[in-house]
Amino acid sequence: MQKTYSRLNTKIISGAATLITMLIIVTPLCGLLFQCGCDWPWSGLDAECNFYKPGADHQCPWCAPIITGIFSTGLAIISSVLTAMAPSLPLAIVRPVNEVAVRILLGLMVFALVSILTAGLAALSQNYQLGVGSFLT
Repeated sequence: MQKTYSRLNTKIISGAATLITMLIIVTPLCGLLFQCGCDWPWSGLDAECNFYKPGADHQCPWCAPIITGIFSTGLAIISSVLTAMAPSLPLAIVRPVNEVAVRILLGLMVFALVSILTAGLAALSQNYQLGVGSFLT
């Protein structure tokens, strides 16, 4: 019983830590991928995003059509939390503290990969020519 409880706690801690980390980095990642002006929460978050500039040639593909942003970031967040909490990761040989770190790292790697892929698709579908979009045009 104790081992099952410990494994469940490890997965919950891993999923929660991954989610919190992603919620902090998703906006600056948007700024990095799209060069739109989004930044860290303590540096203005989305206050400088080109979405809020009516005369901007391009508007952020994650901010302008809200459905694209919800789909892209939602898919990245859900897939990474599920990865961090996956029941069948072959991590039984590592200590519980190391298992949490490995699960978080795997979750964040999935988040980065899915974010980059969905950002590329969003930029391509909207003919966005800044950031990641500049590599696709």
